Amino acid sequence: MKWLMAIVYMLLLSPALYGGSVIGTRHDLSTAGTPQVCEFCHTPHGANTNLQAPLWNRAETTQVFTLYGSPTMNVAVGQPRVASRLCLSCHDGVNASTVVHGNSVSTKHDLVKPPGHPAPDMTSEPNCERCHSDMYGGKKRTLVLGTDLSNDHPISIDYPTAAQDSAFKAPTDAQKGWGGTSPNEVKLYAGAVECGSCHNVHSNDFAPFLRKSNAASALCTTCHAK
Repeated sequence: MKWLMAIVYMLLLSPALYGGSVIGTRHDLSTAGTPQVCEFCHTPHGANTNLQAPLWNRAETTQVFTLYGSPTMNVAVGQPRVASRLCLSCHDGVNASTVVHGNSVSTKHDLVKPPGHPAPDMTSEPNCERCHSDMYGGKKRTLVLGTDLSNDHPISIDYPTAAQDSAFKAPTDAQKGWGGTSPNEVKLYAGAVECGSCHNVHSNDFAPFLRKSNAASALCTTCHAK
């Protein structure tokens, strides 16, 4: 009976049932020579402690961004906060260097500290092609936002209250958003809208890395009362 319960428990926690996996997606940079999937973003030791992020193995972008603006907005837009700067370290498309642990680190291609062995393969075709598919004859879309965010959905903004704007639906949790611990619902980060509010970087079940299907604008209408 114990072994049966163990099998049931493992099935309940399996990626297919729990909400997808990063394995095999564009965010999976592993290769046959360096099969570590998580290491390209996370490390168990020597993480970048400058950021309040889970064992972060990368530098953060140091760019100043052109921000979204609209006369109809009821909340202020500021420079991207940490939760979104993590994403923009790759997706701003700008290669810059910063210093972490006393070492110069590229915000695009270097890891802060590979755990216990040389850095994973960052140069082979299977790895590079995830981001640079155009260089390898691929037709896949590579999302490079650049530093001009004025034509993208605003990020790092506090989610408006009903008193500020009745056109927005109240979240289940004012600080964390909808869905509790489920990865398949819109999230808030300390009450703010960030890249990860709509995008789940660990699963591409709903492309492009959306938290939930946007069929009939379901993702949009989670927040917007339209």
